[in-house]
Amino acid sequence: MSPSSTLIVGAAPESGGETFYRELLGRAARVIAADGAGEWCAGLGRLPDIVLGDFDSATPGADTRLADAGVRVVRLSLDKDLSDLDACVLEARRLGWAPVTLTAAFVGRLDHTLAALGAVMRATDLDSVVEEPAWTGTPVGPTRPWTCDMPAGALFSVLASAGADGVSIRGARYALDGARLEPLSSLGVSNVASGGYVTVSVALGTALVIVQRAPAP
Repeated sequence: MSPSSTLIVGAAPESGGETFYRELLGRAARVIAADGAGEWCAGLGRLPDIVLGDFDSATPGADTRLADAGVRVVRLSLDKDLSDLDACVLEARRLGWAPVTLTAAFVGRLDHTLAALGAVMRATDLDSVVEEPAWTGTPVGPTRPWTCDMPAGALFSVLASAGADGVSIRGARYALDGARLEPLSSLGVSNVASGGYVTVSVALGTALVIVQRAPAP
């Protein structure tokens, strides 16, 4: 993660990932937390700069305790048309706090996870990425190709939630050349790096490149 990044923290961390999240929080220039993630971040040693949410997933009184600690707290209505995570992304955009890294938002209810991935893919103007203990995610679009130096055998997938056209993959066992990825198609799943630079580009639409982290030795 870039030392200038804004870290947007959801309320759905991976179990057992505390060390990873603590290090991520320590490297972030700014932290925006969604709802119950506010006190969770504080418990890992980093007070968020801003906490937004309706506080339905927080312990009672969390908003007051965070405000008393000097955190800017934005209380949202329970009756709203967007998730707390989406509200965090909108706040980062309003403040010009880019690039953004999203984390701790991709486990739990499937609908929430899919919506969180959508939040990442709608934030390409903020150079959005995902950092999780077991994987990373990077949206790819017409003006944002993706290139990464990967060891031979490293696993990655390319998915498009709404479909994408002109998808090309180079430097992998299963290459594509201007292909159509249907919504959530398995065509781009479980590709294998050949060793060296892997490149993914998209002519129309947005895809998400998901890279599995190598297990710790």
